[in-house]
Amino acid sequence: MWIFIKKYKVIAIIISVLILITFIGLCARKGGNEIAVKKAFKDTLIVTVTSNGTVRSNNEAKLSTVASGKIVKINVQENEIVEKGTVLLELNSEEQAQKDYKRMASLGEKGFIAPQQVELAKEQWGNTLIKAPFNGTIAKRFLEVGEMLIGGTPAFLLADLTDMIVETNIDETDIGFIKVGQPVEITLDAYKSSKLTGRIQFIARSSLEVKEKGITYLVKIKLYPTKDITLRLGMTCDVNIRVAEKKDVLMIPYTALGEDEGKKFVFIAEKNVLKRKFVTTGLENYDNTEILSGLAENEIVIENNTSKLKEGQKVKVKLK
Repeated sequence: MWIFIKKYKVIAIIISVLILITFIGLCARKGGNEIAVKKAFKDTLIVTVTSNGTVRSNNEAKLSTVASGKIVKINVQENEIVEKGTVLLELNSEEQAQKDYKRMASLGEKGFIAPQQVELAKEQWGNTLIKAPFNGTIAKRFLEVGEMLIGGTPAFLLADLTDMIVETNIDETDIGFIKVGQPVEITLDAYKSSKLTGRIQFIARSSLEVKEKGITYLVKIKLYPTKDITLRLGMTCDVNIRVAEKKDVLMIPYTALGEDEGKKFVFIAEKNVLKRKFVTTGLENYDNTEILSGLAENEIVIENNTSKLKEGQKVKVKLK
């Protein structure tokens, strides 16, 4: 008996809910759905290209020897500043190679061997050493004394930390908007509250293809010096390149635009009934689109969901 009563109550509740939903739906159709609208307005339209980047040195190199051998001496530590020509590392074969060179040089001075042989001995001696090719900082040391160094294997990363850049990959759809010399604003992830400035110094001619990201091009941005921030290799950042700026532009939110067979349009509401209106557009950014023709300033357009709206549909407008 109690089970039957409980089932009856559940059924009654379900029927009541269905009736309420139907009633609300009928009321909504009768008066139309409330929908957000916005006035076409004039302002300065700024167009930017944005990307992610990484801090690098404009002059950095991984250093190694040509010859292989056991490391017997390392003359520098990580973070140490070195001058061009400083001997950074020596192999166990260095001492013998030096003796061979001195002997060959002596013979060369006496005319017993050709100058080319002396030069070859000097080159072989140099192959057992690593010298700094430019002034910089030992950013990374990969090996320790006693380890074997195979010729061509990096032993150090040397970087000029006084000449820093940001490397970023720009999408092919944006690459046509940027050019060498353009100013750039940089926001480091480590210093979110600070803005760095720079300029584009290099745009690659050849593309990089990444399956997930499509076609991109390497762009290098020269950073202007700053006293308040210590730049470190590998820091990540946001890149903002201003590519266009136009004042007194008539614009609407880009979300208000629809497209039909290549033609752009907006919806306007006349006496709470939707009407499609075709427009000609110009510049655009992530928020707004320039209107060249088809709308007047302060004319009201439907702001969102143009793909779900139909001409002749009844709506209630809510101005934002």
